[in-house]
Amino acid sequence: MQTLNRFRTSEIRNPKSEIALPVLPPLARGGQGGSRTRSLARRARRTGAGFTLVEMLVVIVIIGVLMGLAVPVFMQSRVRVNEAAVAMEIKGLESAVSAFKAKYGVEPPSQFRLWLTQAGWNSDPASMATVRRIWPQFDFSMGGGAGTAYPWFWASIATTGGGNPVLNMNSGECLMFFLGGVIPAQGPNQAPVGFSKNPSYPFAPITPTNASGTPTAGAAANSNREGPFFEMANIARIKDSDGNGINEWYDSIPNQTRPYLYFSSYEGGGYRIAELPSGGTLLDVYRVWSPPTSTPNATPPVPGTATQSLPAQKPQTFQIISPGYDGDYGYGGVHNDSLPNSGLQRNTATGKYPDADNITNFSGGRLVK
Repeated sequence: MQTLNRFRTSEIRNPKSEIALPVLPPLARGGQGGSRTRSLARRARRTGAGFTLVEMLVVIVIIGVLMGLAVPVFMQSRVRVNEAAVAMEIKGLESAVSAFKAKYGVEPPSQFRLWLTQAGWNSDPASMATVRRIWPQFDFSMGGGAGTAYPWFWASIATTGGGNPVLNMNSGECLMFFLGGVIPAQGPNQAPVGFSKNPSYPFAPITPTNASGTPTAGAAANSNREGPFFEMANIARIKDSDGNGINEWYDSIPNQTRPYLYFSSYEGGGYRIAELPSGGTLLDVYRVWSPPTSTPNATPPVPGTATQSLPAQKPQTFQIISPGYDGDYGYGGVHNDSLPNSGLQRNTATGKYPDADNITNFSGGRLVK
């Protein structure tokens, strides 16, 4: 009864049950309950103040680990995106070669000598034949650069051949020249402007100039053009890799150091080993090889004379090659998607396979996926 007297009863009544509910008195000041309440409050204040140093260090470590895992994945994805863009552009270059053939009846050559005098052309029947296949009405008496109808700067960049100036174009230079056309001024970063529709003077620039590069007074502009067959508007990718004054087209990989290469099979006549870049590592165009059934694990032949008798990739058309991210064309020769060891016998001492990241028109992207 003494315990019950410590409580007051509230006259709160439930209309149905008429049960009286007890009301507890407040905790006595300074009692055990008050001490516990203050302790909980202090703990809550400490908890809400922020992370402890240890907790922050743990979070930093976790973030660092996650970033360490994410950065390589992100970088690799960027590489793949850039490689896919190059593969797509190579398809565009293929279409441009087809457009050139549709216009002129033949595919562009992958090596070409452009003589600037009649005597020079007369000394080189093979080059004359190449020009005649493309421009049957070409006026050889004007050479390639005599007179004001031709780019004035050609004479300044021509090398000497038999006492006559000549422009020697390699596989990369031919790709840009025949798909883009002549350029308006000497030097890199010059977007090509196609060819003149005048069948006798296809190399005429848009604005005729004199030998100093000054526009010829009263001369009509050569604005009636064929091409470019491939738009090369990004002039930062137009460079002169060998410094001979004739430009090449580079792929879109950041900081690329080597241009696209183009090799013609001369419509099934065969690839010409002599057209491989001089001083480079390429020993052959790309070939197809399958191991003998009796020795399925046989290593493929070494690129060079051992592969040149094998059937070529794209035997009836042409090969277009980007060196990929490493800027290295590698050695060429055998490539077969079903053979993981294709070309590996030409590896360096460190096991590098420089052809692996090449991007071509016969592999649908990288040579080694």
